[in-house]
Amino acid sequence: MSKHLLIQLKIMKFNLSITLTLLVFIGSHVALSQKRGKKGKSTSSDMLNMTFERLQEDEEVSELGSITLLDNGVFSPTENAADLFQKGAGSVAGIPNNAFGSEESDVDGGKLYAGFVAYRPGRESSLRSYITIPFIKGKNNVSLSKGLKYCVQFKVSLAESSKYACNNIGAYFTKEAPSSKSGIINAPENLIRGKNNRIHQGFFGWDQVCEIYTAKGDEKFITIGNFDKNDNTRWIPVKKPKTAEVETLKHSYYYIDNVTVKQIDSDEDCKCVVNSQSANTEEYSTLIYTKAIHIEESMTTAERVDAQELFFGFGKKDLTPNSKESLKYIAGILKSDPATSIEIHGHSDSQEESLGATKEEFSDMGMVRANYAKRYFLANGIDESRITVKSHRDTEISREIAPSVDDEELKAAKSRRVEFKLN
Repeated sequence: MSKHLLIQLKIMKFNLSITLTLLVFIGSHVALSQKRGKKGKSTSSDMLNMTFERLQEDEEVSELGSITLLDNGVFSPTENAADLFQKGAGSVAGIPNNAFGSEESDVDGGKLYAGFVAYRPGRESSLRSYITIPFIKGKNNVSLSKGLKYCVQFKVSLAESSKYACNNIGAYFTKEAPSSKSGIINAPENLIRGKNNRIHQGFFGWDQVCEIYTAKGDEKFITIGNFDKNDNTRWIPVKKPKTAEVETLKHSYYYIDNVTVKQIDSDEDCKCVVNSQSANTEEYSTLIYTKAIHIEESMTTAERVDAQELFFGFGKKDLTPNSKESLKYIAGILKSDPATSIEIHGHSDSQEESLGATKEEFSDMGMVRANYAKRYFLANGIDESRITVKSHRDTEISREIAPSVDDEELKAAKSRRVEFKLN
C-alpha cells in the first residue's frame, strides 16, 4: 500500500470519528433540552399527586379550616376556608369520624384527607369553600405545557351532614392564584368537570371525578370546588343514613382525596369512569347509591321489611354500613317470630348483564347478591328452610329511579340492589 493512500485513509478515519462524536453530542444535547423543557415548564408526566398526607413540619390538625397546614402552598382562596381531617384529631376534625360524618381515607394507610362546601341555598349561597393547589417541582412553581393533554382525577365522598347533593364539582386551572370576596370563584374558562357532570350523592366510599384537560400553557394552579352560581347548579335533597350521628346541615359537603394531574399522549391513557354500556373496558363506575330508610309507627312488620334495600358497587357484593344495618334489622324480626319466612330478591344493572355473557365474574350478579344476603341470615341462626332467593337480573326497574332527574350512571347504581319480602 502506497504512503499517499495510507495518509488518505487516516484522514477519512479522523473525519468519521469527529462526525460520530458530534452526532452523539447533538443527540445528548437535544435529549437534555427536551427533558428540561422551556424555562418554568414541566415535561414530567406526573404534574400533581396530592394525597393530602404531607403536613408542614411539626403541625397537627386540631380544628376545622386547617387546609393551610398542608405543605407545598395549598390554601383556600375564599374567606370560608376548606377543612383538613386527620386520624387521631378528635371528633371534630378526625378520621374516620368528624363533625360532618364518617369516611376512611381513599389512600391505603392514609391518615389525612380534605373537605369543602360545594353548595348552600338561599342567603348562604356564597359560603362555599375551595382548595387551591400549586404545581410544584422541587421548590419551584411550574406550569402546564401548551397544547399537551392532562388526565385530571380526584375522589369525592358526600358527608352525612349534607342535606343536599349537587353537580358542578370541577377543577379550575389558572396562571395566578384565584381569590374572591363574594365567596364564589368565577371560572369562565379553563374548567373541567367529571363525565356527564352528574350529581355526586354517595355517602360511603369514594366517587371518581375524571376528565381530560388541554393546557393553554401558563397554568400554575388547580382549584377544586363548584364554580357555578346556584341558579346553574343541579341539586337534590338527600337524607342521612340512620347510622349517622352528625347533625344535618343545609349544605352539600364533600370529602376529597387523591388529586392527580398527569400528562398523557392519548385519550385512552386517561382511565376515567366509563358510563357507556361498552363491554370492552376494564374501568367501571364506582358509584354506590345510598338512601335513608324511613320507618313509621303505622307500618306493619311486612312493610318495614319491604322498606329495607341493599345497594352495591358495580360487579360487587360487598355490604355498606347501611346494608349491614338493614340485614341486622331483618334478622331481628325473623328471630322474634319463627313462623315468618323471607324472600330475597337480587337485581343487577344492564352493563353487568352484558358483561356476564362473556365474563364469569359478572355472571348473574342478582343471584350473587341475593345469596350473599342469605349467607348473612344463615350465619345469624336463621334456618335455611325459611329463606328463598331469586334473581331478577336487570328486568325490573328500581322504585328509586327518577327518570327525568337521574343520569344513566345513577340509574344503574339504583338498579344494583337486593329487596326483601316478609311472609
